Amino acid sequence: MQAYDAAIVGAGFGGLAAGAELSKKGYKIAVFEASNELGGSAGKFVRDGYRFQSGATVGMGFEPGGVFDRFYESLELSKPPMTLLDPIMDIHLPDQTIHYYKDSHRWYQEIDLHFPDVKENVKAFYDEVFKVGALVDRLIEKRPVFPPKTISDLMMIPPLLDKDSIKLLPFMTQTVYHRLRKYGLEKHKLFLTFLNGELMDSVQTSVEYCPAFLGYTALQTFHKGAFAVHGGLAVIAEQWGEFIKQQGSDVFKRHPVFEVSKEGDTFKLSTKRNQAFYSKRVILNNSVHNFPSVVNDELLKRAYVRKSKEQERKAWGAFIIHGGVKEKVFKNTDSLYHQFIDPDNSEALHDGGQFLLSLSSRGDTTMAPEGMRSFTLSTHTVIEKWWERQEYDNNKQAMTDNLLSTVNHYFDGFTDSLDLVLPGTPVTFQKWLRRDQGKVGGYAPDGRFSWLRSYSARTGIPDLYQCGDTVFPGAGTLGVTLSGLIAARLITKD
Repeated sequence: MQAYDAAIVGAGFGGLAAGAELSKKGYKIAVFEASNELGGSAGKFVRDGYRFQSGATVGMGFEPGGVFDRFYESLELSKPPMTLLDPIMDIHLPDQTIHYYKDSHRWYQEIDLHFPDVKENVKAFYDEVFKVGALVDRLIEKRPVFPPKTISDLMMIPPLLDKDSIKLLPFMTQTVYHRLRKYGLEKHKLFLTFLNGELMDSVQTSVEYCPAFLGYTALQTFHKGAFAVHGGLAVIAEQWGEFIKQQGSDVFKRHPVFEVSKEGDTFKLSTKRNQAFYSKRVILNNSVHNFPSVVNDELLKRAYVRKSKEQERKAWGAFIIHGGVKEKVFKNTDSLYHQFIDPDNSEALHDGGQFLLSLSSRGDTTMAPEGMRSFTLSTHTVIEKWWERQEYDNNKQAMTDNLLSTVNHYFDGFTDSLDLVLPGTPVTFQKWLRRDQGKVGGYAPDGRFSWLRSYSARTGIPDLYQCGDTVFPGAGTLGVTLSGLIAARLITKD
């Protein structure tokens, strides 16, 4: 029986990063992807002449010295064509639009314009954001295994403790809300509305519940560089998949793994049509939400993941609309990304209270027919209601109408210029991306110490590892890529 050195279940960014890293080091690996596309929640699909991004749309970490920049250099690959965004996005409120600039000087000018009564307080807050975010970056770039589970994991901690890392302690024991109190901003409605929108987009929660160091890291990441990758983020996944194959390893599409079990010292991966593959080591890149349904009962007993506790962990779903629209609707804006926030919505931050619009670049015929643009609308949503069959169609139509009409309010003629509208719910995410109950984006932080309940790349089962948005350091293409690289490093060292 021939066995791979490592098998990776799921071809999201974390799994592909791990696969590229291991294959570069000479490991014979196999990547198994259930769908016909690579990239997972950052993948793509094509419909009626339009190319759509499945979920994530903004590229981060491509700036010089960034995570993706250094990874591409290590693989000796050329980065795909991309455009640096500045402004990063336009944030639309009922009575004003805030341009969220990458450049800190221009961003501070925007702060002067929109928050004149507390402008110095807001700028002082952002000074702290940039300093603390940079310190966190230095720690995470060393790829620690957190939480530590073995002696070797613990031995990685002391080298991380220096005079700079000690400065992070207050931010690891407080929420963003606590920090806002220091600057007298905790009751400023407009700034709270803005900040909650940005944190919900990046960390899945609000200032009240977001650990300060996590929120600061996310906020300062925008200002290091946000990019529109030509052809979408799936281009990156396709590059990494091709790299893996060029190293002599295998990438299997349309190969869902239904069960991971153990035969002696080797893992058995059972896939479609009773096929079986064997590997000495395994990395699971399909969300911890799915963990109990993938590993067999014998292995599950040895894992850190407990099915009962996993079901209690809060996570969001996503309601998403992919569509096509006439290019002329957006003739007065160069911004590709727009956020819409309703400060008076009783369900603010989710279910339409806050949502994003991502547009393909003007004239990009790889994404849309000539004279048209593809777009994606996405909002966080409470999962439970989408599994109530009797109300499903009504809820879906109501949410679709709400999002489309809101965009039309800011961009007149939008609804009349629509060519294609494809709404999707958590049910869609379970069906096509195999996300348990449609949960996406990792876990929603629910307090200052919630980060201590993170899952590490270790599962508790020797030679079985995990990565992805539910594994430290968390959601977003940067987080999942780093988690994949951490899992790959453990394989090379254990």
